Amino acid sequence: MVHAAIKFGVPLAIGVALIGVGIGLFTILDNVVHDMVNKQMTLSPNSKLYDTWKNVTMPVYMQFYVFSIVNPAEVKSGEKKPYVIQKGPYTYRETRVKEDINWTEKENTVTYREITTYVFDRELSVGWDNETITTINLPFLTVANLFKYEPAMIEYVLEAIEKVSGTTLFLDLTISDLVWGYTDKMLAYLKSLPFIGSQIPSDKFGLFMGRNGSDDGFYTIYTNPEKLALIKEWKGSPYLSWWPSKYANQINGTDGSLAPPFFSTDQLAYIYSSDICRSVYGKYEKDVEVQGITVKRYTTPPILLGNTTANPDNMGFCTPNANYCLPGGLLNASNCQQDAPVVYSLPHFLYADKEVQLPCMNPNKEEHQTLIDTDYVTGISMRVHKRLQINVHLQRNPDIDDLAHVNDVFYPVLWINESYAIDESSANQYKSEVGTPLQVSKVIPWVVLGIGILVAVITLMFIVKRVRKSSPPGLLIQDGGNKLLSDTA
Repeated sequence: MVHAAIKFGVPLAIGVALIGVGIGLFTILDNVVHDMVNKQMTLSPNSKLYDTWKNVTMPVYMQFYVFSIVNPAEVKSGEKKPYVIQKGPYTYRETRVKEDINWTEKENTVTYREITTYVFDRELSVGWDNETITTINLPFLTVANLFKYEPAMIEYVLEAIEKVSGTTLFLDLTISDLVWGYTDKMLAYLKSLPFIGSQIPSDKFGLFMGRNGSDDGFYTIYTNPEKLALIKEWKGSPYLSWWPSKYANQINGTDGSLAPPFFSTDQLAYIYSSDICRSVYGKYEKDVEVQGITVKRYTTPPILLGNTTANPDNMGFCTPNANYCLPGGLLNASNCQQDAPVVYSLPHFLYADKEVQLPCMNPNKEEHQTLIDTDYVTGISMRVHKRLQINVHLQRNPDIDDLAHVNDVFYPVLWINESYAIDESSANQYKSEVGTPLQVSKVIPWVVLGIGILVAVITLMFIVKRVRKSSPPGLLIQDGGNKLLSDTA
């Protein structure tokens, strides 16, 4: 009897023990994986993350889609709203290198600036960037906007327009001039005047002028995994200065390339973008795949740029005060763009109020939304599409002939798609170094648990079989055990 107890008790105990170990491994291995990832995702000069952070190796592209107007005369006369046609993409390859890197170990932070260089890529473009389009005269509107609150100065503007022949509401420019800048005759004339020349920053104008081969300021970010890449300061301050409220001036989130590991999908993913002079956020939408890796997709929700009725928080972005709020889907950026009447939106006025829409626009969520596909485990962004449209607020001004009859409209100039995606080689490296160990850690508890259950079940089966053999012969249980019969009855 003792021999039988040992014979079946030991394997049964082993099976039960394996079941317990398997259940415990779910928690233990999960903690081991978290510790392993946190160690790897700590940013330091000696960390594995450092080299790819310092020199971005994934191909990054900036694509410009420009709008060329086909009815300039009707717009000037006020007969019709602008009708534009889209041309693009005109694609540039970005190179990003971080310089002037300074570490502060006590605070777990690093300060740096990132130099970005753009090189035109003809193969990924519809044509060369010296092609010409007809677009709105941004310097002309900027000057008109600059002095609209100073009536005494309007005579200088009118004189400049009169002196410089050919200065009109619309002009022909190459893609390169519109983006990277050109010398404007009217700005040059105004800058030469003794009284107002100091108020004209430059005689050159371009939407991205001065940004090729330069940086957008010093960033200070956190290096520990719990706050990885979260921005502590930009240009030496934790706040912006362009907006009329403290809420709007907050610098929240990361730059979009990294996030803390194991970032919960219940949280909003905040990103600070110096391009639009504010912090924005993405909301988890769904799981998608990038190069065979399952990632979490975050997109900018419609409410982000909603009007102040739908989103009262946006009252803080009304400039110069709450009496100057724009319709939903728009962001007035004139304060941070040298008083140019620049207004940002998503491409083709996606999610904008009806009063903003133009008949020639075709908003489409898949083509025009901003999205970030992030790996939940490491916080690395595997695919990013940052999309933004640059518009100008065209307003009637009876003192200037070219603006005396125009309709109040938000004129689309161009939109950009700044994007990158992990390549096959990097994806395979991720799978071997992170994906495979992670899958193994998930499988092992189930294997141990399964073996434990199997051993316990087999042992119990043998016990039941032995018990049956040791029962008195001729006794059978029938009808659910409700009736006993004997073969000798």
